[in-house]
Amino acid sequence: MFVNFGLNEVELKDDDFASRRQLVKSYMTSFDINRLMHTFRLNAGAASYAEPLGGWEAEDCALRGHFVGHFLSACAKFAFADQDQSLKVKANEIVNILESCTKPNGYLSAFGEEELDRLETEENRKVWAPYYTLHKIMQGLIDSHVYLCNQKALKLAVNLAHYIHGRFTKLSFWKIDGILRCTRVNPMNEFGGMGDALYSLYELTDDPELLELASLFDRDYFLAPLADGQDVLENLHANAHLPMVISALHRHEITNEEKYKTAVLYFYDFVQGRTFANGNSSSKATAYIEGGVSEKSEHWGGYERLEDALTGGESESCCAHNTERILERLVGLTGKVEYLDHLEQLKYNAILNSASCKTGLSQYHQPMGSGASKRFSSPYNDFWCCTASGVEAMSELQRNIWFRSENTLLLNAFISSTVVWDEHQARIRQYTDFPDRPTSTLQFEMAQPATFALLLKEKAVKSIKINSVALDVQKENGYIVIQREFHDGDTLDIEIEVSLHLVPLQGSNSVAAVMYGTILLAQLGQAILPSGISEHHIIERMSRLPQQKLAFAIEDQEGQPVEFKPLFRIEEETYSVYVNWGDKPAADQRFSVAQVGIAAYKEDTTNVHRESTAFS
Repeated sequence: MFVNFGLNEVELKDDDFASRRQLVKSYMTSFDINRLMHTFRLNAGAASYAEPLGGWEAEDCALRGHFVGHFLSACAKFAFADQDQSLKVKANEIVNILESCTKPNGYLSAFGEEELDRLETEENRKVWAPYYTLHKIMQGLIDSHVYLCNQKALKLAVNLAHYIHGRFTKLSFWKIDGILRCTRVNPMNEFGGMGDALYSLYELTDDPELLELASLFDRDYFLAPLADGQDVLENLHANAHLPMVISALHRHEITNEEKYKTAVLYFYDFVQGRTFANGNSSSKATAYIEGGVSEKSEHWGGYERLEDALTGGESESCCAHNTERILERLVGLTGKVEYLDHLEQLKYNAILNSASCKTGLSQYHQPMGSGASKRFSSPYNDFWCCTASGVEAMSELQRNIWFRSENTLLLNAFISSTVVWDEHQARIRQYTDFPDRPTSTLQFEMAQPATFALLLKEKAVKSIKINSVALDVQKENGYIVIQREFHDGDTLDIEIEVSLHLVPLQGSNSVAAVMYGTILLAQLGQAILPSGISEHHIIERMSRLPQQKLAFAIEDQEGQPVEFKPLFRIEEETYSVYVNWGDKPAADQRFSVAQVGIAAYKEDTTNVHRESTAFS
């Protein structure tokens, strides 16, 4: 029903989104390509004297190469959107190096084929997600072709896909099931979005082998019970399964198989019961390995049982990026306002919030408990999964603000931006300081008058004027519909409907977060706030601070003001998102840093050194 505008058709003009996007673009522009490609060259037997990268791109890390795939995707998207020739040259150079590192059989990676041999032998032990990394490389090549018309990249991606197909044709049904069954906590055989990438390759080539291979990654252990309405999410690794949902949607788009659409719609209902106020999910598993990642992060627990999920490892940033892709496809499939609302909530509070306002680099987890603090990746020494997905997320940050159908323009978020709608020879500029001021102005630049419908979300709009005249609007299915002939110079002034409200932590009667419309607020520090009062009186006691940037204050039990401000604007301060407003004190869950994912993939996870040091 609705589709996104192209990355080159929307330009960010605000202070928050545009600045973080630019930080990542500058980081990528300055990145030494020889350091980036070091392990690929080593694996190919070529000389490399570059300084090795650290963290998950180190020479001895099983995931080495995954960041390169995301980097290549982001490079292609930045170059396409901004017509940036230097990044286009860099992307094409990466592809050339990848070509030189490809084996005659089509295999391409920064680690040897023996990792796949080991996976086929061990299935889910003594490996760390080789197909996850191969997916990132393949997707980077696909994006280089789609955005930069690089034919060599498409050939490399297709050859790699045929190499993988060749491996799978030699395996039995049960061996494939073992390799691709990710039901273990901390699954070491996670395969990322391989199915989704292969469906993209099929659409580009019409190669039936690629369609056959893509379908192998749609696993019935997960999708079949979902299609029957069975909630099977508990104890599953969140980011191993979110890409399977994306792939199922992609398969439905190609084949129109109804069960895959049904599975995704049920999935959405089930994951909502595990979603935090920032619109994202993932935390501790209910069945976890003590001391392992699953003790604090990366998994789904029970439905509507988040009362003990504020571990410091909640809301993995990769999950936010993949949830956004699910939601934008659901918008296209159904046009329902609820998915747009979730997209906007996620965009501010988990996508934007994932990135540092100083470096643009990403958080691994986004803690929302009491006395939390943010930890961002470093430029050359971490390269977590969320560092990689984070740079790509910043390259496409202009998505999901504007949508279109044949004769309809849909505005989803009040973010200063300009959209170019070629079909109507129109340029629409949005000027807004939201959330600091609850107003937005749309200015229409039209080569000639055009008749179309403009859709706004009904509950987000208080009043509308067009050319300074109040407008009586039509309402339909949760939208305000403005159907008219638009002329050059038309101006639409929107007063945004926005107010404070509490969002309870699912499963808790006393702990809740404060939101200002779709904007998640965080308490600065750990002051003890008034308890045992109604939501109405809590909101009544909060007052807007007299400053340009959005902030509120409420008096603590000592009568001192405690500040609340948007979570995405917090960088170094100690903060609390979910606050105990009840009569009884909540369980003592002092914030501690969650282990990064590498800790789960040691052979003996019970002896992994705990990185989670409590903050007093």
